[in-house]
Amino acid sequence: MHLIILNFKKMKAKYILFILCSSLVLCGCIDEYNAKGIDEVANILVVEGVITDDETVITLSRSMNLTGEYDYSRSYYVDYAEVYVECDNGTLMKAEPYFSYAPRYGRYIVKTGTLNPELQYRLIIEIDEIDGNCISIHGCPTKTYEYSSDYSYPFQTPEVDSIFWIKRGKGQPVMLYVDTHSTERNQYYRWSYREDWEINANSPLGGYSSNCWNSSNSSNLLLGTAEKTVYGQLADMLTEFAPSNSRLSALYRIIVKQNVISKRAHDYYANIKKNSQLSGSIFSPVPSELRGNIACITDPKRPVIGYIDVSATTKRQRFISRDDNLYERPWEDCAVRSEAELIELYGSTSGYVLYSGSSYVKLECVDCTLRGGTQKPDDWPNNH
Repeated sequence: MHLIILNFKKMKAKYILFILCSSLVLCGCIDEYNAKGIDEVANILVVEGVITDDETVITLSRSMNLTGEYDYSRSYYVDYAEVYVECDNGTLMKAEPYFSYAPRYGRYIVKTGTLNPELQYRLIIEIDEIDGNCISIHGCPTKTYEYSSDYSYPFQTPEVDSIFWIKRGKGQPVMLYVDTHSTERNQYYRWSYREDWEINANSPLGGYSSNCWNSSNSSNLLLGTAEKTVYGQLADMLTEFAPSNSRLSALYRIIVKQNVISKRAHDYYANIKKNSQLSGSIFSPVPSELRGNIACITDPKRPVIGYIDVSATTKRQRFISRDDNLYERPWEDCAVRSEAELIELYGSTSGYVLYSGSSYVKLECVDCTLRGGTQKPDDWPNNH
């Protein structure tokens, strides 16, 4: 069994450069270190996604300078582009229209339908950008730049065999794995997932209960290869969380998407992963050598970052309920405490609600909206 456990270490690039420079000094080297392509990496278009059947989701953003700080006053998402999926038979499929009252956050959805394995597909992006480094109170001229990925035939993706969990004992984390089989020895994989979970709150006041739901999408790069597996069977860890995590307190669901990708795409994402371990982000900063299969048609010298593969997607879901006995509630969670006890422990009763005499309970234990929303997923299996 070949396991890849992906964990991103958040470390700013300037500290990495400091450590590297210090090491060079100790080795007797007095040359100043210059990061490759340091002047090229700011404000580069970054393209993320896979052209797949049914619905293709593409994310567009901008990189920031390798030694720069994140600017919270601006958006790194690109919301005003025109995005298309083009088939080599001339069919052109456009992303859903943009509505100003509903920000894209860089996400573009193209209804691609069923991909024909005998045809090739590519991504086309058109963006109106400021031409040059213009700064003017009267506005700056813009130019339309067109970007395109390479044409590719769709990869056929095998089914996900199973999603399983491992917990090695009391107090140990719950680890979720995906298990699949490779139809070819040299296949490469990429996974993503969505999580939904229910949170319950029981009121000691009137015996009623409230129900809330949370959701999350994977943000780590999850890659696998069948190169060194036995009989093409491989399993990789998707995520893990502590046994006291609220995901396990009532009902949890994970939906895994699986795609076969090319070796070039796998190597590209592996480099992105390595880069993110230094910077703490998948997309920024972006060294200039991380190039994919996307180019600017309007200006071939204009850099762009991204790799767009064409791949059929297979899915599988797994539920974990309270009955699986994986949840270990912290001893202090929802415990009833006296006012004197809270004053001694925390100096006040802040965050607690009075329900009987001088006894208190955590507010979040009787109001689940403090930990989630009230919108239940449409396909949630229970009735409340």
